[in-house]
Amino acid sequence: MAERVQQPPAKRLCCRPGYNPTCRQGQRAGGAACSGSGQTGSCKTQSPESLLDIAARKVAEKWPFQRVEERFERIPEPVQRRIVYWSFPRSEREICMYSSFNTGGEESGAAGENGDESRLPFRRGVALVESGCVDNVLQVGFHLSGTVREPATATEPEASYSVSISFDRCKITAVTCGCGDRDIFYCAHVVALSLQRIRRPQQARLHLPISETLLQMSRDQLQKLVQYLITVHHTEVLPTAQRLADDILSQNSQINQVHGAPDPTAGASVEDEKLLAPGRGTGAGTGEALPLARRLPWQRQAAQPPLRQGA
Repeated sequence: MAERVQQPPAKRLCCRPGYNPTCRQGQRAGGAACSGSGQTGSCKTQSPESLLDIAARKVAEKWPFQRVEERFERIPEPVQRRIVYWSFPRSEREICMYSSFNTGGEESGAAGENGDESRLPFRRGVALVESGCVDNVLQVGFHLSGTVREPATATEPEASYSVSISFDRCKITAVTCGCGDRDIFYCAHVVALSLQRIRRPQQARLHLPISETLLQMSRDQLQKLVQYLITVHHTEVLPTAQRLADDILSQNSQINQVHGAPDPTAGASVEDEKLLAPGRGTGAGTGEALPLARRLPWQRQAAQPPLRQGA
């Protein structure tokens, strides 16, 4: 009599949060509806999260992007994109904490529709997002920008404000808004742009840090970029562009003593281990937070750690 071979236990399925274990039987049977549940609702299936997203999410939480570049000689563009994608804050509760005294987030939505709470920046920001007042959301590296429209009221006409947010390791480090609000908390427009990125990330155009894009350009393309930039914004940019050009052409200038150039979209440097707590005495509504030291993207090869020699 042949011996019965005991099958090894089935490995558990690692799926995204919200995966319904009662759907497994139906999925194995060819995607049929959930059996034995007694409910008429359909079973929503979700595919497992990729290893790339799992790793990129953890790296984005703990590692400065500069350390990643120093550790690995070459980082594929898809990997860079996922790290940049996951580096933006994911918790609405933190946005609420830095925009009002109430840290209840969406749990306090029912109580926040009346009284003074409805005028809090967080509640106003939620209303702006739900009304579709956030446009032109663009993420370049670790910098998010967009336009927030304030609907017209009985006493005020419609207004539009440009908002920009810098972030690193899932923390907002600096904000700027054209509304001129000088409160210690985030204004409603910063809240709206943040929530738009958290709730609808697929609607934000995502690009690598600008230094990565410049590295891909030829000499003629770089000159064309600079000349078009000066043409479009000549009244604001031309004096600065001429001053920088004079410094670069002078061999003894300070700008030529350092190899590389700063990139405001490349995230914080390794030395910035302690991130700012924006909105707490830093002029969150006007972008007056202390500037983070910016890394020099062109110094990657020089900053490579030495390789260990085999025994």
